[in-house]
Amino acid sequence: MDTLIQDKLEKEFQEKIDKDIKIEPNDWMPESYRKTLIRQISQHAHSEIVGMLPEGNWITRAPSLRRKAVLLAKVHCISIRQQKP
Repeated sequence: MDTLIQDKLEKEFQEKIDKDIKIEPNDWMPESYRKTLIRQISQHAHSEIVGMLPEGNWITRAPSLRRKAVLLAKVHCISIRQQKP
């Protein structure tokens, strides 16, 4: 990519960040920023899965995507209830 275009895109991106404007997945962003976001999202998803109760063992065995979603919702709901004092 042309250096002038790259600089302009980075400047516009930083202005959005500085103004607290929401960055959408399809917005242009520096590759290092995108990689960091993907890593953070992956870590968050991993912690959600690792923190599950024994019902979580059944998620990978669910026969359909719909049933997996139901189990995930159940496990997530239970884990939220356990976190409340």
